[in-house]
Amino acid sequence: MKNIRRAAVSADSKDVSPQVNLPISDSTLRASLDATLAESLKPVSLGLGAVYLLLAAGHWLFLPPGNGRAMIPLAAGTALLMFGLFAFLRRWRIPNEWAHPIGTAIAGLVLLNSLINIQITGEPRQTINLVLAIIGAGFLLLNTGWLAAFIVVTLAGWGLMVSAAPRSPDWLHFGFALAAASLLSALVHTARVHTLQRLESLRIQDARRKAELETVLKATEEAQRSLATSMAVGQRITSILDLDTLLGQVATLIQERFGCYFVGIFLLDEGPDGQPGEYVVCRASTGEAGRSLCSQGLRLKIGEEGIVGWAAARRRPARVDDVLRDSRYISDAGLPHTRSELALPLEMGANLLGVLDMESEQVGAFREDDVPFLQMLADQVAIAIQNASLYQAEKARRRLTETLYDVGRALSGTLNLSEVLDLILKELAEIVHFDRAAVMLRGGDEAVPNRLEFAAARGFPIGFQNASVSIRAGDVFETIYRTQQPLSIPDVFDRPDWQQRDDLPQARAWLGLPLIHSNAVMGMLSLVRVTPDAYSSEEITLASTFASQAAIALHNARLYEQIRRFNQDLENLVQSRTEDLQNAYDQLEKLDRTKTEFISISSHELRTPLTLLHGYTQMLQSDPDIEKNPFQLQLVNGINTGAVRLSEIVDNLLDVARIDSRELQIYPTPIPLPTLVRSVCDGLSKTFQDRRLTL
Repeated sequence: MKNIRRAAVSADSKDVSPQVNLPISDSTLRASLDATLAESLKPVSLGLGAVYLLLAAGHWLFLPPGNGRAMIPLAAGTALLMFGLFAFLRRWRIPNEWAHPIGTAIAGLVLLNSLINIQITGEPRQTINLVLAIIGAGFLLLNTGWLAAFIVVTLAGWGLMVSAAPRSPDWLHFGFALAAASLLSALVHTARVHTLQRLESLRIQDARRKAELETVLKATEEAQRSLATSMAVGQRITSILDLDTLLGQVATLIQERFGCYFVGIFLLDEGPDGQPGEYVVCRASTGEAGRSLCSQGLRLKIGEEGIVGWAAARRRPARVDDVLRDSRYISDAGLPHTRSELALPLEMGANLLGVLDMESEQVGAFREDDVPFLQMLADQVAIAIQNASLYQAEKARRRLTETLYDVGRALSGTLNLSEVLDLILKELAEIVHFDRAAVMLRGGDEAVPNRLEFAAARGFPIGFQNASVSIRAGDVFETIYRTQQPLSIPDVFDRPDWQQRDDLPQARAWLGLPLIHSNAVMGMLSLVRVTPDAYSSEEITLASTFASQAAIALHNARLYEQIRRFNQDLENLVQSRTEDLQNAYDQLEKLDRTKTEFISISSHELRTPLTLLHGYTQMLQSDPDIEKNPFQLQLVNGINTGAVRLSEIVDNLLDVARIDSRELQIYPTPIPLPTLVRSVCDGLSKTFQDRRLTL
């Protein structure tokens, strides 16, 4: 982190050096000279007012009455004008652009006084006043154009006065003095302007250097503060393994540390096939408005909606100084004061996890120099999110395994059909969230079912009567029967073949799961959500595994129900027989013994372990790690093959029971012995090959 700070300071220093040596524009220097003259006008006007006041007193005391009557009021009036200008400048600040016109006007007033004195007295020595005025103007005026105009007007006015005055050789001497004064005024003006320009250049460069140094120091301090904040936030979040708690605390910490108006964390959603989705969803945010956005499930399409969507699509930070001038910004009524925004991608390796969104009420609140440090913070947040997600996934898998084990035990613990139906929906609610669910069993012809009957329901309104749903060609139910695969509909409004019952609340998301046994669909599980919250691929996988166990439990319960009815029928038959039918009684007794043994073996010795064996082998077959391992997959397939063979044996036992009870009639037919032997050999060829036996 020290290296990062040194790199930041070094980069800022490189930016400072060229700016210090940048040339200063003429307009900047002119503005500075105007400001200098504007500051000099008050003392100049006050000083000239005092001088002309003394001149008026001197004229009154020493001049003859003829000349004094004209020169005393002139000097006194000039003094009053100067004092009035001083009072005006003291009370009001004039624009710097007015400084040279006012200064030239002051010099012009002095010039007018001097020319009037020459005209009244006709004495060449009055030219001394013009000499002093020209030299004073050279010192006062800092604009060459205004000074040149004043000198030209002064020389022209003096020449006009000389042409009208009595001829005297002294005019020539004072004319040379006036010319020398003009040259001296130009030299004084040039030296003073050059000096002031040099001083102003040094002052401006020094100000620039100080500003740049302050900028570097501020950037360094902010970099240190950002790094310290990143470390503090990182230390706070590394120990949090609950994802929701982590996201909430990250958003709050960033808002407190950086003083943001709003902080939101958007995570990438999951598509129907388990792949990354096309949207980022608001999972955590600050303030009432932020909580409202999360509760509403705000979704932004990647690359198309908002600055957050732009950053997610391009996987690079998006910094906007003024959101009102950016076409990507999507305003929200809950955040009316947002002016600047920074969106940072949350990445873990090559995978995009989401976007960290920071908003401020100030324009340009996020500087370009802040982005690298904030991106480092976003990377820390991404690592914490990944760790929490992995922990929760492992925790969910462990909880799922325990739940499925409990479900298997619960389903295998009873053979009563009504109890099994209730247990299926009860245990399903522990695995997958739904608003209402139903077990729908096949009705109609065995080969071509034409309706589904509600066998059990959960979450339905009070007073709902179980009914049936017709199966139509091409609809969702026929699709499930035909494909024998789960069918998920994110929004039923997109399916024109959806059958909505008037006595049920409107469904939005739906999941249908086939109940399959012996490669035949015996019914399905119907799961409904009243909001458009699509079932994820993980939920579909879990529900499918559960449906497999439920199908086995239903099949066992149906077999048990059939056997129970069969037992009842046999008992009724035995009771109705007379004692004189001894042969029939012996046959019924044998059938009853066979039936009792079959029930005991099938129900309690074979069906219970078969249910567990089928469920866990199907879980193992769907496990991604086992699918990638051919050896383990072969072992699991072997277990499943054995379970299937054992299930066939149980079914054969049931057939034997039916044969003994004459419920199943046998019609012997001649068959060639070679054909029978060949069929047996073909069936055992794989077993002989695996065991290296030769028949």
